[in-house]
Amino acid sequence: MHDRVNILIIGHGVLGGDVLDFLSQSGRPYDLHVGARDVHRASLRANLARYTALNLGHHPTIEVVPMDLMNIDATAERLAALRPDIIFNATTLHSWWIITQLPPDAYRQIDRARGGVWTPVHLVLVRRLMRAVREAGLESMVVNASYSDVTNAALAAEGLSPAIGIGNVANAVPGLRLAAAHLLGCELKAIDVRFFAQHYVSYRMPRTGSTDGAPYHLAIYREGQRIAPEELGHDEIFANVAGRFRRVEGLAGQAVTASSATDVLCALADRVERVVHAPGPLGLVGGYPVRVAPTGISIDLPEGLSLDDAVEINRECQKYDGIEAVESDGTVRFTAESAEVIRELLGYDCEAMALDECEDRAKELVAKYAEYSRRFD
Repeated sequence: MHDRVNILIIGHGVLGGDVLDFLSQSGRPYDLHVGARDVHRASLRANLARYTALNLGHHPTIEVVPMDLMNIDATAERLAALRPDIIFNATTLHSWWIITQLPPDAYRQIDRARGGVWTPVHLVLVRRLMRAVREAGLESMVVNASYSDVTNAALAAEGLSPAIGIGNVANAVPGLRLAAAHLLGCELKAIDVRFFAQHYVSYRMPRTGSTDGAPYHLAIYREGQRIAPEELGHDEIFANVAGRFRRVEGLAGQAVTASSATDVLCALADRVERVVHAPGPLGLVGGYPVRVAPTGISIDLPEGLSLDDAVEINRECQKYDGIEAVESDGTVRFTAESAEVIRELLGYDCEAMALDECEDRAKELVAKYAEYSRRFD
């Protein structure tokens, strides 16, 4: 195994660019590649990362390579030549934050549909990427940022699941640790958590101080000793996450997602053993604590919780995000409520989507959303 780790970041938008910055400033022996359709724009972004890193005393190795995920054969050829150890997919056809740019009332209306209905737009590019990885015959670890709570599980049906996702469940963990340390009056480094929850909870709880009834599992540890719920109630923790430890949200708060992604990428690249939180590990629905080790990744279960129970919590939790089920053949079924909201607002009618339909569905959804958003221009 060569000493330097070759990491390919595909996409250089808000998330991909932030992750490029964090990795460039890590001081680790990584060879960074940025795969992009627009090589000129990606080169400008890579130079920004170089400037910023140099100001902080680092001189990262960054190379931009042309890559269009819609072209599977060309992507496979490029991947076979690059042979990245780790691939980070930071692409989607429709970023989650686009709807947040609507006028507040319109955003509140469409947000009632929850995150799940946007699955088609998050699935198209990562599915093509995974087909290219398979065609190239690579063993690269693929880390997927595109709604991996759902897309990784859907892709598992075709044997195309990325190894792990990023963000979502992980985004709530710093707040939980800060709140627990504050309430227990101890040092932050003494606190560890194991949190199981689908995207919905990590999105809702930090805003409202409640999971609104969505199921989750949370274990809190101080100096390795598990804290009993009667010593520290979850309601109190959640209230502090949404209160004293509330953070900047939306697009301006994207650094939390980027840093969670960097945490996962560094754990894989450094070949150390440690626990991270991540959605979609091993093709499972929802989010989990994941033990990353040189031998591979596994779910880090606290005492008294089985893997079946953890998966069931996430299956039930995803209904709050508009996902009725991800079936064994990869079909994604949406809840009646979510399908109804998006039908009423966009005239987009979709109660279930087979994997092979994702591209047509994505095209239709993007077009209908564009039509809808023009009303507010």
